[in-house]
Amino acid sequence: MKKILISLFLAAWLVACSGNAESTSSVEGISATLTAISDAQTQIAGMIQSLTPKPTTLPPLSATPLPSAATVAPSAPVVTGAYLMAFHACNAFTTNCNDPRNHQVYLVQSDDGQNWGLVPGWQPFPGSVPDVIRRGDTIYIYASGNLVRYHVSTNTADPPVRYEAPAMTTDPSLFVDEQGRLVIFFMHGMMGGDPAQCAPGEATCTKNFGSVTEVEGSDGARFTVDEGQRVSITLGTVYRSASDPDIFTDGREYFLYISHGSSVTVWTSPELRGTYKQLNVPPTGFFIQNSGGVPSAYYNPANGEFWSYTHVHQQIGMVIRRAVHKDFTMQLQENAWQTIISGDGIGLGQGVNVESPGFAVNAP
Repeated sequence: MKKILISLFLAAWLVACSGNAESTSSVEGISATLTAISDAQTQIAGMIQSLTPKPTTLPPLSATPLPSAATVAPSAPVVTGAYLMAFHACNAFTTNCNDPRNHQVYLVQSDDGQNWGLVPGWQPFPGSVPDVIRRGDTIYIYASGNLVRYHVSTNTADPPVRYEAPAMTTDPSLFVDEQGRLVIFFMHGMMGGDPAQCAPGEATCTKNFGSVTEVEGSDGARFTVDEGQRVSITLGTVYRSASDPDIFTDGREYFLYISHGSSVTVWTSPELRGTYKQLNVPPTGFFIQNSGGVPSAYYNPANGEFWSYTHVHQQIGMVIRRAVHKDFTMQLQENAWQTIISGDGIGLGQGVNVESPGFAVNAP
């Protein structure tokens, strides 16, 4: 490019000088020469402009900032399954899972009650023996004295908060009464010991299971104690422990599961806050015997089936299983159960125990 411009400039100079050779000694000749040089410079500038590449025109920056990954909401709610289940998990390879302080609460969903997957983006929180229920737009999860509210329409979960009840509501099980209030069935807790068993040195004792009802306007954060006990069980030779109640209904009467280690009894009442009586299920009185404990259940009105869920220890660790049955006239046999959730199968990894299923229908 430099060589081209120098050649053009010299050519213009020679033209100017030759055109004024006879008057180079005069002022007029010098002036004419300068004018010719100026014209040549103008021509050269035009040629430079034509040879220079035009810059690419960039669009102006958008005035709308891009959202960060943490604030982008999905196009559809994450919780989309017809059914929900809360459970706690613990890695037995690295942690003492007998300590409930090492448990984490997870939420899974399903469209058929058999096949389950983790709710995408769910952040587990510390807690043990959880239960879950949906009322309106809110999903309520209770565990270890804490409450987490999940808002379906906005796909957001509030941080865990303590809920208030004038009783130690151990192993909560949730129900919505006819007035739309949350009701928690629970085992009375015991300071400094295992509330499922008698105190050290006691050969026999009575375990009571009660209920509390939500205080209006508290959004599940405060409860008052209901009068009386729902179930009272004497521990001794027949029952060595009693814990983990689970309340459900078939629309005609109310059922309450009580866990006895890896076995379960069934209790019924015509009233939600009534006194429940045990069903004497043949042949031993236990509806589930040595096939799993810490139960939950659901009655499917579409086909008249009950779905029962328990956790049980297997070679791979603690897993959650389901049995489908029509009634409670006979004890469930081992071949009635199918494993539906394991730590590895659900994506939490090998050695992860999954325990204490709490079931809910995902509908307002």
